[in-house]
Amino acid sequence: MVDGTSAPTAEEASDSVELLDGTSVAYHAIAPDNASALQRFHHRLSERSIYLRFFAAKPELSDREAGYFTNLDKINRFALVAVDPERPEEIIGVGSFDREGTTERAEYAAEVEDRWQGRGLGLALTRRLVEAALKRDVRTFTAFVLPQNRGMLHLLRDLGLPERSRYEDGTDYIEIDLSPPQDTSDLGAADSCHTD
Repeated sequence: MVDGTSAPTAEEASDSVELLDGTSVAYHAIAPDNASALQRFHHRLSERSIYLRFFAAKPELSDREAGYFTNLDKINRFALVAVDPERPEEIIGVGSFDREGTTERAEYAAEVEDRWQGRGLGLALTRRLVEAALKRDVRTFTAFVLPQNRGMLHLLRDLGLPERSRYEDGTDYIEIDLSPPQDTSDLGAADSCHTD
């Protein structure tokens, strides 16, 4: 377990991202008082989205599960939530990581409400999560992704970070190296560095 003395406070983990269509979406670190909003978010997800995230049917998120996902130490377990611009009390996306023991590796997970998918929210939120992970000495994200979850597979590749993957027990196991210095806060500058 990392003590997090150099990690930013939760208050520093809030801002907004701009989507592909120009919509500005606020995000912040998840907090215990987001438990019921997380349950409402889960309830709005399609069966397919739930299956792709949890690998099983899961029509409801119990109070216990919502508590588990929202009561984080913000060092070894951390999550960002994006909120609806029209109804800021409603979550529309979640990105999280959970450190693997005392290592520099963490399991990554994300979910975006169906009506917000395909607009760049998952990628933007994940880029902010990468920034937060690096500040907490996490250097690698790991993820188990169902092969039919093409959206997540594309999102991970669109990060532009070195990745390794292997097929294992019906899922793709992916490792993303977060360490390469890349200023993800200035995407324009990062894009201008690409050579084709």
